[in-house]
Amino acid sequence: EFFPQGIVTRNIEYQDTVTVTFVGEKDNYEKGKERFLKEARTMAKFSKDEGIVKALDFFEINNTAYIVMEYLEGITLKQYLRENQRIAPEDLIELLVPLIESLDEIHSQGMIHRDISPDNIMVLPDGRIKLMDFGAARDYTEFGEKSLSIVLKPGYAPPEQYQTHGIQGPWTDIYALCATMYKCITGENPPDAIERVMDDSLKKISEFGIVIPPQEEAAIIKGMSVSAKDRYQDIKDFCEDLYGGYEEDAYSAPQEYILQNPGIQHNAFEKIVTWDCLWFGSYPQTQIREKDGAIYTILKNEKDWDSNNDIVVNGIKYHKKEENYFRYEPIKWRILQRDNTTAFLLSDIILDIQPYHKETEKIFWGESHIRNWLNKNFMEAAFISQEQQMIEAMKRLNVADNTYGMPENYTMDKIFLLSEEEISETSNAQRYGFSKSASSYDKARKSESSQYAKDTSWWWIQAVDMENGVRVGADGWISKNGYYILKYNAGIRPALCLKLSSNLFSYAGTVSSDGTVNEVGYDSECGWILK
Repeated sequence: EFFPQGIVTRNIEYQDTVTVTFVGEKDNYEKGKERFLKEARTMAKFSKDEGIVKALDFFEINNTAYIVMEYLEGITLKQYLRENQRIAPEDLIELLVPLIESLDEIHSQGMIHRDISPDNIMVLPDGRIKLMDFGAARDYTEFGEKSLSIVLKPGYAPPEQYQTHGIQGPWTDIYALCATMYKCITGENPPDAIERVMDDSLKKISEFGIVIPPQEEAAIIKGMSVSAKDRYQDIKDFCEDLYGGYEEDAYSAPQEYILQNPGIQHNAFEKIVTWDCLWFGSYPQTQIREKDGAIYTILKNEKDWDSNNDIVVNGIKYHKKEENYFRYEPIKWRILQRDNTTAFLLSDIILDIQPYHKETEKIFWGESHIRNWLNKNFMEAAFISQEQQMIEAMKRLNVADNTYGMPENYTMDKIFLLSEEEISETSNAQRYGFSKSASSYDKARKSESSQYAKDTSWWWIQAVDMENGVRVGADGWISKNGYYILKYNAGIRPALCLKLSSNLFSYAGTVSSDGTVNEVGYDSECGWILK
């Protein structure tokens, strides 16, 4: 229940309605209730994740709001440890797999849990565990938000949670997760992070006489580093070391790409750019019309569309949008950079249209509608599960916006928009094939669109402030002329980093409706195709 202590009351003898005690707190109360419901909506998105307690419903009544969650039998991990003292490292690491996968999903949506500890993990009778308490019981008023960073458990909260303006992110949850693992394996409470700032007395796990593989111990201790920058910034990097025993040095710096393309030529009149391209994933693109005959009639009369308005007919997937029908087709990607293991990709055309943000509020990339849509809706529609595993999470810079007091920070995203720096005014932009001038007309930045995107010629890039959206125009020029982010639709050209492997090349081609595989070679518009 949303019931912020100190500013509300209820007399249960007469009624269940919650009353705000102070008139001056009513606005804060309403804002807090909306944030409470917003978090409930977000929680509901994770209801399929095995490692998270399910949110079944949420609603308003009694002048307050409620979240209904599944009932879990069992005991907390804290109670389990009270009875069993310790958990063997090999058992714990296996036990945590669903929780870690769920935490990765939470982070991919721009959320952090902020309160991972043995108190908030349930151990079920069948041995499974589930993460609970996504802040539903916290104070969501403005007063509460200011004190949110100090809603913490000593031993499990890193130093940034003790600071009113501490920058929190996935690294915050990683500290708490590793502290929880430390407690489970050693049976000892982790030392308070604030005490460690002055005198770091953290003992290694092996110093307790516990046998643990060195790479696993090193991963847990690194995850508990006092300084946020010394910790893992991403769950996947942590898992690589915890489960794979990779060298720490491999993840100490951002991935550097070795430029192989695009090809840039200059003639007497203009610059000509070509890109290596590949097809990966699929998305609705070509509209099926009445002139297409039998398939149009089948789609129009078909009753068995799934919950996403998709259907497969004769091995081909179609999508229904209002009264229109679209065929899924392989997505064509430009390779902006690549090395032997990864390729940095940008969709060749505009695939969809979306507003940058739906709410009437100033917003930055990390909390925007479009970031959530790309990493949830687009991800699930465009890629099967095996393809999703081939996409690398990238550390993306959110530029500081001093006008609104937003400090520089980072997000981890699998699907994202290119930034202004990446398409103009940097050496990288020029190496990607784009003009170095944001104000110039640039054919390399110009984009066509699919029929599904309604022939839109404008496309979003990652905004550099919390109010003004930035778009690339029909002729490749960058528009910063005051169009607001709020509720304005523009085209979407997703970008991603693909892990190259032998599995990739099964996607580098097309398949006809009769099942014939078409060879791929040279494309006059895009350059050589990877084979």
